[in-house]
Amino acid sequence: MELINLEKKFTYAVMNPLGESSQAEPVPLTKRLAGLNGKVVYCVSQIIMGSEIFIEKMAALLPEYAPGVKVKCVRKPAAYMTDDPELWDEIAAEADAVIYGCGA
Repeated sequence: MELINLEKKFTYAVMNPLGESSQAEPVPLTKRLAGLNGKVVYCVSQIIMGSEIFIEKMAALLPEYAPGVKVKCVRKPAAYMTDDPELWDEIAAEADAVIYGCGA
């Protein structure tokens, strides 16, 4: 019978599947809004099965829970691994907050 030492320490390296070796710079979280009254919230869905249904439903319900909020529901036209500078520029210029996700 062979004994197995379960207390071994392992080191893991996470590799970028795109093969790029550059390190990502951390970006701190933005400050939390005091409230949503009069604020613009973008609800962004990805191109993944069912995500638009989930995001559209959340966008429709948000004003019920946060009266005075203005919601803009958009679908990201590119896949989630593809950058979309035009959309990010629009959001940066017009949104006070963003809900971004998928419903897959």
